[in-house]
Amino acid sequence: MKHFNFKASYVFVIVFLLFSSLSSFAQVVSEETNETVSTTASNINWLIAGIAILLVFIIGMVFDILSKVGDVQNKPVINWGRINAVMAIVFLVAGLGATTWEFMAHSKLTVFNLPAASAHSDEYDNMFMITLVLTGIVFVITQILLFWYTYKYKENKNRKALYYPDNHKLELIWTIIPTLVLTVLVVRGLIVWNNMTSNKGENAMNIELYGYQFAWNARYSGADNKLGKYDFRQIGVVNALGVDSLKEFAGDDVITTEMHVPVNKDLYLHFRSKDVIHSAYMPHFRVQMNVVPGLPTKFSFKPILTTNEMRAKTDNPKFDYVLLCNKICGSAHYRMKMTIVVDTQEEFEKWLKAQPALTAKGTEANKAFSFFKPSGLASK
Repeated sequence: MKHFNFKASYVFVIVFLLFSSLSSFAQVVSEETNETVSTTASNINWLIAGIAILLVFIIGMVFDILSKVGDVQNKPVINWGRINAVMAIVFLVAGLGATTWEFMAHSKLTVFNLPAASAHSDEYDNMFMITLVLTGIVFVITQILLFWYTYKYKENKNRKALYYPDNHKLELIWTIIPTLVLTVLVVRGLIVWNNMTSNKGENAMNIELYGYQFAWNARYSGADNKLGKYDFRQIGVVNALGVDSLKEFAGDDVITTEMHVPVNKDLYLHFRSKDVIHSAYMPHFRVQMNVVPGLPTKFSFKPILTTNEMRAKTDNPKFDYVLLCNKICGSAHYRMKMTIVVDTQEEFEKWLKAQPALTAKGTEANKAFSFFKPSGLASK
């Protein structure tokens, strides 16, 4: 503030006035097109912005004048060191208070406030909470120390700064302890991750989730439990997923726009993208996997609560599981949502048999299959 640049301020004011003139001109044009309401709102916004900028400019001038007075008297009129120190404490208290309020007020709106809906949810939540608590404790301590020492060692002309280049013991402590803690967290995270992404055996149902701007398709593997091959050169209006129905295992595949899955059954999800990078996010099941063009990805999980059971537990008859895109993949990214219905075994079998297969032959094969026969799946 001491070196407030008046020339830059004048340029800024000129630009502002020029911009305001253009805005007024735009207002006249707008009025001629009978957009009175929107123009009035726009004018109010510009007026508020203009007043705010003008106030900043005036405050800057006042401080500049006070600074020059201090220079003439050889005694600072404003003690910026003390002001900055006090503002550091204010910022610390306000920041920690706002963080605490955020946790208290909005934590109940997160999925962590709902019952866990997949077999690995408890393990995932436990790992997440441990990481959050450990990093949260470090965050709070470091922030308090940072702002407290900023206040304690504020500018003082009677005090000389101590030259303290290094302390090997201190550096070893703050290097080794975080390294050990992070190693434990990362190794445990890798173990949990491998458990979640590995195939749960041949009885796991293979389902493909296909993402594109801006929707999802689910492809079921049919009676043989094997997804048919696809070819990107066959993607078109009719064959949106590029599945080659003439290839082995493809004829009985079923493509839907709503995803149904049976409760308490292992699912092996295969993700594929048509265009850009998406991210398949199923928050209630603690599942998220990037969906990358040309790079199929996979994930495994087991739902443990049906949709109706979750509705009863949450006392919300309108509750639905959802599949979202968690990457900003384009202008209509927000529309990329698909409902997931977790059925009982009987409900799922009934629903799947009612869905048409890619070929008539595949439809006949699906009529006789069951994912739940202990002896395994029907052969092709």
